[in-house]
Amino acid sequence: MPRRRLYLGRAAAGAAHESNLSPPAMPSAAARDLLVLGGRIHVLGAHAPVEALLARGGRVVALGSEREVRAAALPGAEVLALHGATATPGLTDAHVHLSTWALARRRVELHAARSLDEGLARIRAYAERHAGGWVLGGGWDLHRWGGLPTRAPLDALLPDRPALFDSHDLHAVWLNSAALAACGLTRDTPDPEGGRIVRDPAGEPTGVLLDNAMPLAYAHRPQPSPAELQDALADAQAALHAWGVTGVHSVEPTGFADFEALRQAGRLRLRVLQSVALDRLDAALALGLRSGFGGEWLRVGGVKLFLDGALGSRTALLSEPYEGETEYRGIETLPPAEFRAVVERAARGGLAATAHALGDAAVERALDVLGNVPAPAALPHRIEHLQLCPPALWARAGRAGIVGSMQPVHLLSDIPAAERHWGHARSRGAYAFAPLLAAGMTLAFGSDVPVETPDPRAGLYAAVRRVGWDDGPQVPDWFPEHRLGAEQALRAYTEGPALAAGAADWQGRLLPGYAADLAVWERDPLACPPEALRTLRCLATVVAGEVVHHAEDGR
Repeated sequence: MPRRRLYLGRAAAGAAHESNLSPPAMPSAAARDLLVLGGRIHVLGAHAPVEALLARGGRVVALGSEREVRAAALPGAEVLALHGATATPGLTDAHVHLSTWALARRRVELHAARSLDEGLARIRAYAERHAGGWVLGGGWDLHRWGGLPTRAPLDALLPDRPALFDSHDLHAVWLNSAALAACGLTRDTPDPEGGRIVRDPAGEPTGVLLDNAMPLAYAHRPQPSPAELQDALADAQAALHAWGVTGVHSVEPTGFADFEALRQAGRLRLRVLQSVALDRLDAALALGLRSGFGGEWLRVGGVKLFLDGALGSRTALLSEPYEGETEYRGIETLPPAEFRAVVERAARGGLAATAHALGDAAVERALDVLGNVPAPAALPHRIEHLQLCPPALWARAGRAGIVGSMQPVHLLSDIPAAERHWGHARSRGAYAFAPLLAAGMTLAFGSDVPVETPDPRAGLYAAVRRVGWDDGPQVPDWFPEHRLGAEQALRAYTEGPALAAGAADWQGRLLPGYAADLAVWERDPLACPPEALRTLRCLATVVAGEVVHHAEDGR
């Protein structure tokens, strides 16, 4: 199929002159119009597609036929000619660790390592290129590596340099002996509540820390300079733009400072909803911060709470033991009474709850509390991940008014792990997109980057197809009744996140008065075959009426 070409130009005195000239690098969008013409534009809501759109001052001001929209444009308007391509509202990734990913892109990348030996080879190559200091990275997967790694092979490779690597699911870290020593971790260090220092039969730390034990290492990990972090975030932002992503919901504790620094430097081109870390709740309440506070670029979300761990590390909290176990049900990271007390106190202060709940026991606990503690008016409560929600809970989840913040891309790699650790019968409640949506739950899709790729095409594909990656064990048609249609999946990347952010009246659609945030696709994502979603090319991305990505000129 021949590739479509878009054209950027400026209309002189109302004329529709088109060229391949790019608009200025820094926006003057508030002072000029942007005409989007000549394609198919899905505005969403209950509205049919249109062929043209006009943006002014960063907002949509007119929709309709090309003739109607051209007539409403001011002289000198920029023109984005689609030539038969399809535009949709810009996508929002509703669950990101963006600073972590931005920095990880400059560190040791272990996601592609299929074995411990491959991982060690990558670490060795990085250490040879970067002399001195800590060696940092992440992405190792115990399932691909055949179990948890230990400090021994790292010690042989890096006997004198501290090394620390996050796991694929961000619920474990792997350290060598030099890093354990730098962090003051010994056989006498007690396990923190809700976490575990993995130990060998002699009681010595093996080098792996789980869940609430991880901060014991993070407190000693070297931090990037402000300039390094800003540059890394700007690069990561550009990568998201190239996939049609115009907004994110950040769950990192450092997000406010990181994104605000980028905004003050005039470099932030993402709509950001930032959660509040639990250990900063007292400070937020003392300052009077409330969910929804902020501007169009950076706003306050809910307080982030962890009820359990993850499937990959077998720390998700289950109601029945893991397959092959007689008692082990995972890790409870926040006791029930404390969880309820925090949610109630936060809500009284105007802060919604953003609760990480992955296993069925954690999900039921989240529903019990969040469904009975009214959320502030500005934002709904939400459950992050919601990976194992059994059929008995679907109706309750749907009527609770809680947002399901889910990451379809996880199932592309998690199907074998779910079958192994949860069993096939119990896995009927895994990633139950269609039943939860049918029950009335608002879905907000994301990636959990850097746990998975932030490329939303993978998430769209996973939501409508429900199969594993081609290079992994295949379980075809894994509960196909849970699949979504393409439009339902797209709405979970657009309208759903907007509602979750308390911004449904100005984000997630392309109606007059809404933000002029849009993505242009080579093919119509609502009409192409599911397999085509994986390689669907994003031709252009617009944020607040400014073209921030254009495939033809490399921006």
